[in-house]
Amino acid sequence: MTDAAAFMQDAGKKRRGGRAARQRALQASAVHHRPGLVRNIPVTDLLTEEGTELIHEAALRVIEEIGVEFRDDTALELWRRAGARVEGARVRAPRDLVMTLVGTAPRDFVHHARNPDRSVAVGGRNMVFAPSYGMPFVRDLDGTRRNARLEDLHKVQKLTHMARAVHVTGGPIVEPTDIPVQHRHLHMVASSLLYSDKPIIGAVTSGARARDTLAMVEIVFGSEFVADNAVTTSLINSTSPLVWDGTMLQALMTYAEANQASICAPFSMAGASTPASPFGTMVVVSAENLLAIGLTQLVRPGAPAIFGCPAMTVDLRTGAPVFGCPDSALIQLLAGMMARRYDVPHRAIVNCATSKTPDIYAGYDSMWGAFSAIMAGANWISHAGGVLDNTMTLCFAKLVLDHEQIDGFYHFTRGVAVEDADDLIAVIKEVGPGGHFLGSAHTRKSNLFELRLQDTSPYEQWVEEGRRDAADRANTEAGELLQRYERPALEAGVEDNLRDFIERRTRELPVDVPE
Repeated sequence: MTDAAAFMQDAGKKRRGGRAARQRALQASAVHHRPGLVRNIPVTDLLTEEGTELIHEAALRVIEEIGVEFRDDTALELWRRAGARVEGARVRAPRDLVMTLVGTAPRDFVHHARNPDRSVAVGGRNMVFAPSYGMPFVRDLDGTRRNARLEDLHKVQKLTHMARAVHVTGGPIVEPTDIPVQHRHLHMVASSLLYSDKPIIGAVTSGARARDTLAMVEIVFGSEFVADNAVTTSLINSTSPLVWDGTMLQALMTYAEANQASICAPFSMAGASTPASPFGTMVVVSAENLLAIGLTQLVRPGAPAIFGCPAMTVDLRTGAPVFGCPDSALIQLLAGMMARRYDVPHRAIVNCATSKTPDIYAGYDSMWGAFSAIMAGANWISHAGGVLDNTMTLCFAKLVLDHEQIDGFYHFTRGVAVEDADDLIAVIKEVGPGGHFLGSAHTRKSNLFELRLQDTSPYEQWVEEGRRDAADRANTEAGELLQRYERPALEAGVEDNLRDFIERRTRELPVDVPE
């Protein structure tokens, strides 16, 4: 049994108690956190095993015949010593070497939170929802679009902490543009650790910033615990097609050396940075992933690594990336198949919209991503809320709406409970022809999911109450949640140590040095 499987088994024992116990827990706290999700519905395989092998074989041919650039001397030396052919920055690796390395990456792992009850298993049938990433603008509660500030990041951390089915917080959910770039990562990591006790995402914009992240999590978790456990999962993007740049590689190797998890995520846009087809895109995505995961294993065998795919296409009219469309859904489903082929966790993205407001097309875009990620069996599902404007803007109203939909997907993914036929027949007999089930004991015990922000009132009542649309209701909900927020406690002295570290590193990192 893997560590992740044992963790989930132990967690299941702790979570028994029935509906009444769950209701008491919900009433006694400001927010009810759902445990890590174990998928109980089938995955969707678009291709036969033969089709999967065709993608795999083509990806290996790309690696052997064309190669992938690794723009970092340390990474190139690691590949050279391992037996790959290195010419300039180009790495061509024999398939046996690649597959041996990928075979040492764990199929699952536990991402630990500072509150052990919030730790989650990643991989296998486990599914984790994680927040959005890297948006420089926010659409505020009054509908104004503006530059994101540190206070906005704190608010988003709080709302993500309170989201019942979002398991991870932290990272650059929004970019606090009021903080100098050289210091920004320090405040983003601190915000993750101070305003939530869920698992966090680390800084990746340089090796030094990754090391600062490790120093800060050691303050919270202790250096011995961090040495043996994954306490951060970080997003490492390629520069597709077929390039891993030095900045990302330095962060990747820093985290791998520390046994921390990395999402290897080619920046694929079908029609622009990858071929204009789902099949062709997955060939390039697989090649880039295999070598990035292989590099993590050259640094430290057994370091957690995740097969990532953003599943974007490109609008050939404007050149803009498109997340929510039929082809992006097909790409995501293929990515799930390839991750299962390599027996590593799979990362997908959801709820990304091209719309500039939380309109019906924002909902359409989000659903294309969400359903395909769920049916692909993705283990780490990011961008779980609030994304507008092609990942440029985080909208508070959409954040709350998306969080509720994620909660609904959590319910959906747990599948259908099989009930006792005799009990059901008794209920149906009691109600009889022409009756209704609203007052039956079976209904009172039901677990039917309710979308609280969905307005089911009659039209006349909706008019009388001000003709409020979904965004208006969600903004009100966001304000109420922020008022109810309670900051999770830290051990005495930890916050002071974090702030002392930030002050020291701020003095050491000059703001007049160009990026």
